[in-house]
Amino acid sequence: MENKTLKNIYKCPVCDLPLIKLGKQYVCEKKHSYDISQKNHVNLLLANQKKTKDPGDNKEMMENRRNFLNKGYYSKFSEGLNEAISFYLKSSGQYILDAGCGEGYFLSMLKNKLSNEADRKDINYYGIDISKSAIKYATERDKAINYAVGSNFNLPILDNCLDCVIRNFAPGEANEFNRVLKDDGKLIIVTPGVEHLFELKERLYEIPRKHEVKDDFKEGFELIDHRQIQYNIDLKDSEDIENLITMTPYYWSITNEMRSRINELKAFTTTLHFNIFVYIKA
Repeated sequence: MENKTLKNIYKCPVCDLPLIKLGKQYVCEKKHSYDISQKNHVNLLLANQKKTKDPGDNKEMMENRRNFLNKGYYSKFSEGLNEAISFYLKSSGQYILDAGCGEGYFLSMLKNKLSNEADRKDINYYGIDISKSAIKYATERDKAINYAVGSNFNLPILDNCLDCVIRNFAPGEANEFNRVLKDDGKLIIVTPGVEHLFELKERLYEIPRKHEVKDDFKEGFELIDHRQIQYNIDLKDSEDIENLITMTPYYWSITNEMRSRINELKAFTTTLHFNIFVYIKA
């Protein structure tokens, strides 16, 4: 059964009871409490949900990602993603979650688009990321969005309360997304297209491989749309190239040899290629 009279969609990560906002805290009936930071986000990630002391992307990665995205390299993709979300979103009273929101660029862009549409004024925007640094930067980008530190594999969100979940290049689990979505809720999955950053791969690897297109969310969902966005970007300097690398999984495995090849580049053109899968809860 859907939660139709929500004032807040967070649940207590300890006992799963609804959280109520009281002053500068969220509190459940069993008196578990979670402080709201000065920047207006809340940490709902329990210690036993962490695999490391400070999980997720670190402060340096978030700074580099913010600087790169602010230059507009991904704006064309963001516009296409927002068009897909807008097309499948109802007109009013919607609850949207960006699961793995990073530093908030894409959710903020979505909010900016929808807020300019006459019938989209009462949408509730939420972003969750396992990285504390990510959520701090996201809150700085847009204080009107509800942000929380949490895990996509154990979302601190009540059952059946979301109209749309976005998973944009982030990990996640189908059953958990199914749990938090309403019966007609939409799940938006973004994955790399086959050509995504291939020119960068050619610089990094002796035998570069193209991405595989996967449809992993079959259980509990029905695929209703698949869109692709592809275009080239011209990176203007070595700083932008470095910032792009920190946005990719290659950051974690880059060797000194790879680094030297990248350092030789002063400007660079590469392909951006995205798959946007739209699912409805079955």
